[in-house]
Amino acid sequence: MHEKFRNRVFNEDVLKVLKSIPDNSLDMIYGDPDYNVGINYAGKNYTQKWNDYIEWYIELTKESMRVLKHDGNLFMMNYPKQNAYLRVKYLDEKAFNVNDYVWIYNTNVGHSPQKFTTAHRSILHATKSKNNAFYKENVAVPYQNPTDKRIMGRIASGQLGRMPYSWFYYDLVKNVSKDKTFHSCQIPLPLVEMLIKSCTKKNDDCFILFGGSGSELILCKNLERNYISCELHPEYYQMILDRLSNGGQIKDEYRIQSIVDKRNNCIDQPLLFEELVNERKTCLQRACLLHNTTITNNSNY
Repeated sequence: MHEKFRNRVFNEDVLKVLKSIPDNSLDMIYGDPDYNVGINYAGKNYTQKWNDYIEWYIELTKESMRVLKHDGNLFMMNYPKQNAYLRVKYLDEKAFNVNDYVWIYNTNVGHSPQKFTTAHRSILHATKSKNNAFYKENVAVPYQNPTDKRIMGRIASGQLGRMPYSWFYYDLVKNVSKDKTFHSCQIPLPLVEMLIKSCTKKNDDCFILFGGSGSELILCKNLERNYISCELHPEYYQMILDRLSNGGQIKDEYRIQSIVDKRNNCIDQPLLFEELVNERKTCLQRACLLHNTTITNNSNY
């Protein structure tokens, strides 16, 4: 990939940037686009007519597949209906293989007395060939039954664990999270980290299609992967540049103001501080249960 793209964030439309990248250039592409459901991003709403949105989503994916290397991997996250249309109208015919994964989470919104609550999103994983790069050793999870004779044999042979299942449980990024900014829709970093590690190695090139809060770009830097990204909103774009220049730190001006005010009042309101700590501790406990680990007394909440 040309150096003019590597480790840069563009304050431009993502399709414009994609179309300027040569064919077969990138090791991984990760997209978490606007879901076309009325979410407000930095004071703006980009809801389109359904057919127009699907046409845009297909064009975005088509250009992503073009610039992907033959052994590369594309991940597109969206609601199930949007991704179903993308599969039927484009991906299933054009990609060598398409896998459909599920991210599940608890939610306090979207409840209805007439249907089950939607608490998951679809992640489409598309490849251009049968020889796509994939590294089980980077994402293996501990065996559930290590005393089973067959599993003991695998462990003895050096296997680190099993491949994760096609469903992933990660809590939403809550307002009190240390990673939370004023961005409207942040994805849990451990989820994105797993996707990046699964199919890239150090110095590989990853296109994070939408810069958002910048967290995924900081993650790429920490994992020693090269990144490219786009972010149209000036507020988000400036936040990303600021975070990239200061080691990923989030200044108070880029956080939700009400949360900043509560935190600053914690000295005078110790019970509020305890509530914030307990909420973070609960999230950590869930993560530990998922990965068969425990919380120590030195755990940083």
